[in-house]
Amino acid sequence: MGLLVKKVAVITDAISPAFFFPRWQRYYGGLFGPENLHVITYAGMKPLFRDVQVGNIWEVNRPYDDKLRVDLIADFVAILLNSYDVVLRCDVDEFLFPDPARFLNLADFVEKNKQPYVTARGVDVIELEDDLPLDSNAPILGNQRHYGLRSAALNKTCLTTVPLRWAPGFHGANVSPHFSCLYNFHLKWADIKARIIWNEKMLTGLTPGTSEHTYFAVGAEHLISVAKFFSNKPKLGEETEGEFDQRFLDSVSVHQESQIYQGEFITQDFLFSLEKQFDSPAADF
Repeated sequence: MGLLVKKVAVITDAISPAFFFPRWQRYYGGLFGPENLHVITYAGMKPLFRDVQVGNIWEVNRPYDDKLRVDLIADFVAILLNSYDVVLRCDVDEFLFPDPARFLNLADFVEKNKQPYVTARGVDVIELEDDLPLDSNAPILGNQRHYGLRSAALNKTCLTTVPLRWAPGFHGANVSPHFSCLYNFHLKWADIKARIIWNEKMLTGLTPGTSEHTYFAVGAEHLISVAKFFSNKPKLGEETEGEFDQRFLDSVSVHQESQIYQGEFITQDFLFSLEKQFDSPAADF
């Protein structure tokens, strides 16, 4: 971890210290110090994190709920900003990474950023059918996984110096999107076997019939079919990143009641090479 002038907090919510959590903890803790990692968990789950090295584990006396989590995290972000200059908010399977041609790593980006908030460009990291299962201790980007899919649903406002409110899933905020050389790499489709296990784990404690239970109860067959659909997309396309960004920005509107800015969940119809765009020795999440 390099010398930082800004004080940076990273916050997420989690139901288990397994699956993607150790990589999340290692990556963000290595950049900003484990004492600056803050985790929200749900009813009865705090003992699971007893041996986890982070700054705080906050247990909510309620089961996982998508609307609850965004409101809670927004409240905690506002609290953290009383003692931190910057707060990063991301899921445990989301890894923020800057343009390696312009920044050494995420800490360098945060230190040099002058914007009050930043929206990261969303990229699904895709497992191809001949890829080996992920080694949890080895780098992913351009090492174990080589292709990504641009996804506007993952265009999340995740760096902030001011209190924010979010839509469920953090797919939109009460500020208009603002891009600035930052990417949100999402691992949901980077290891389909792990995702199947994760979905089954998430069902624990959820009430059948709720939207949360329905989301995670899709089953292994559905997840495998979606993963195959993504992995079979062509590996070449004409639309540039800038053109895709503009398509998304043109779709953004503000909900009059909630004042949340949200765009359409568009994706590109082709995969792009992670090595070509993000070749860097610092790409080590």
